[in-house]
Amino acid sequence: MKKNLSLIGLILMSSLLISFTSCSGDSEEPLVVTPKSLSMHFEDTQQLNADGATSWISNDEFVAKVNSSGLVTGNHVGKTEIVVSDGNRTTTCDVTITPEYYLYDDPILEWGTSKSIIESSEKHEKATSSSADVLTYNYSFGTNACAMGYSFENGKLKSVMAMMAYSLYLKTGYYLLERYQPIASGNDYDYLLVDALKPEKCKNAIYFRSYTSGKNTYTTVMYMDYSSLSSSKTRSSQVYNEEFEKMQEELVNILKNK
Repeated sequence: MKKNLSLIGLILMSSLLISFTSCSGDSEEPLVVTPKSLSMHFEDTQQLNADGATSWISNDEFVAKVNSSGLVTGNHVGKTEIVVSDGNRTTTCDVTITPEYYLYDDPILEWGTSKSIIESSEKHEKATSSSADVLTYNYSFGTNACAMGYSFENGKLKSVMAMMAYSLYLKTGYYLLERYQPIASGNDYDYLLVDALKPEKCKNAIYFRSYTSGKNTYTTVMYMDYSSLSSSKTRSSQVYNEEFEKMQEELVNILKNK
């Protein structure tokens, strides 16, 4: 009788072990977000969906933000991920913000680099008006003329300026808004923009303004090292104008010859 009880107990234990092993081996269904990827423009919105999702987080809100219900808004040109979670499971959606406006190739913004490195890295046509402290290039696109100037101080890159016709002023504003965050306006510039939402992450400051030389008015975009600013929102007009005056006539000469 004892043997039979032992045998029954062994069978029961084996059944429980098999049952437990079978349950623990079952894989949980993954959390699914739709769509799995997004491609959109600045300020566009698209809805993400995931059954049971309780958390929606953007890895880079400078590129795109997402609200508590999964609505994604495009902020600036670039790529990021939206992380979706239901508290136990996690998945992601790839988000790409594509430009709607194009004006010129991105200049080389490696602050403090030498003149020789810029010369060896630049692929555009070098202008004859380049001087000891300024390198100028032809960045024209299509039928529109664009001049780009690199300004150096003690042999190190200090600022970069793009100059175009005034007829491109509005388009330039949209072009910049797609790529940078406006933070201020002032008497010596129309807008000051930066390349991040938090000051500690900013690398570049961008001044956008019009400029008049003689009877002609131009659209100008000046790039500078963000760390060189006196604060995150202001820059003295004297310093700004010194950098601006350094390149303006060289760039005007390029545009006049186009």
